Amino acid sequence: MSDRNPFGGGNKHSLYVPMSELEQEALARIVEMGDLEIRILDWGIVRNPNVILGDLRMSLPFRMVFDRPAAPVPVYFFDLELWTSTGLLLVKTTLLTLYGGKPIQVAAGVVLDLMWDIMFTAIHPKLVKALVPGARGFTSRLQDRDTKEITFEGNLDLDSHKRRQLRALRQGEAVAKADTQARVAAAKRKKAKDESPED
Repeated sequence: MSDRNPFGGGNKHSLYVPMSELEQEALARIVEMGDLEIRILDWGIVRNPNVILGDLRMSLPFRMVFDRPAAPVPVYFFDLELWTSTGLLLVKTTLLTLYGGKPIQVAAGVVLDLMWDIMFTAIHPKLVKALVPGARGFTSRLQDRDTKEITFEGNLDLDSHKRRQLRALRQGEAVAKADTQARVAAAKRKKAKDESPED
């Protein structure tokens, strides 16, 4: 019995399409450079965070130590960006900070331990080829990952059963993405409402 999932992922108990070996090598090289930084917009920077690499995800556990404000303020979300020190933006997202439907309270002296889990659906071929000299041909397992149509090009061989599995997987990912976007939008509306002056 195979120790990999139907799409070659290292976790045989989970259905996902892993990054190609070239994409994984490109990320590993970025991590080895040791120059990553997490920018928490309006709050600060975490330099050289710990990085846990998988064949689909990069996890970054990090600690935020707040030096302001003096009095607690509600925080609904953090806008996060992952940069290299050479000025290359790798990923940006919004991390919700609601607990029980309410925003966390932040003030000087507060310490938060957080985890940023990033799923890489694809890495731009130009970046892969810049980081992995000699990389040729398809750099990802699937092309056009972010479109609704799955072209099945790239270096992944799929029979009809795997194609059905992949369509179902992508539909589930799209639902989860839409749900996350809706929750972020709702948190931003709530923040705007709570910060607006009362009539």
